[in-house]
Amino acid sequence: MPQNFRARLVRRLIAAKELNLSVWHALPSLLPFLEQQRPWEEELAGNFSVAFGLAMKELMETLFPANNAVRYNEENQSLSLLVESVALAQSNTNNSNSISIQQNNYLNNMVDSLLLQQYQHLQNLQQNLPNISIHLTLKPIRAQLKNIFAIPLLTRDIVASKPHLKGGYQRLEAVFQETKSYNEVKQKTYELAEEVGLESAKRTVIAEATITCLEYFQVRDLDTGRVVQGMKEEEDGVVKEEEVVHLVRFEMVTDRGEGGKREGGNWKLIDVDDLLEGNVFH
Repeated sequence: MPQNFRARLVRRLIAAKELNLSVWHALPSLLPFLEQQRPWEEELAGNFSVAFGLAMKELMETLFPANNAVRYNEENQSLSLLVESVALAQSNTNNSNSISIQQNNYLNNMVDSLLLQQYQHLQNLQQNLPNISIHLTLKPIRAQLKNIFAIPLLTRDIVASKPHLKGGYQRLEAVFQETKSYNEVKQKTYELAEEVGLESAKRTVIAEATITCLEYFQVRDLDTGRVVQGMKEEEDGVVKEEEVVHLVRFEMVTDRGEGGKREGGNWKLIDVDDLLEGNVFH
């Protein structure tokens, strides 16, 4: 998609309409070099920060069901994980109530299934290195909305049911880049609408934000003491957290509401740090 100011502004205004925001509230700050954000942007980014933390909590509890392995402080939204594979293996053997990522409906409602697959390797670590410890701490300290736009006509569920529509919106943009003809784009848009179903009023809003966290992550081989992955302690053994910035992408489906307004669904985490290069379906 074009990334010039005009294109980004138009996409922002369309997305704002899907959120039932006025044009005035949707306009970016007049002092963009100060990165000043509107109240709705701050609120949305804050909500994404909380959602990201809760999603990581649920994911870690599902991957590592050992008793008290995961602790979460709701007041400051901090997450900690400390588990050894021996304890984890015993927990998996004794805990008949443990469920897989695929079986956790609550987690799958928060996080896209393709993204969840990217974290499956954490559960497989214990098979390759049977005597390891995993230590993770994560505390979001600030968040900022970076980009927001709306995709007309298409949703992830529609594309799943009609796979040939994947990339349909990008093809429309390619047509305009090649022809510079609004009439040609209008015709192609109508053809896409017919494929989707002219009665459909669904759209997808996609938002990107940065979430800065105080974070510590380490995987250690307990037999050798070697750090397999992640950060090392200080010389005196003290764990020192570092600021880590995560790029998160959320999406929400909207539909026709009452009184000319749009009705929004639930935001869903679809990508973190470009693991899926945006997890693009449109």
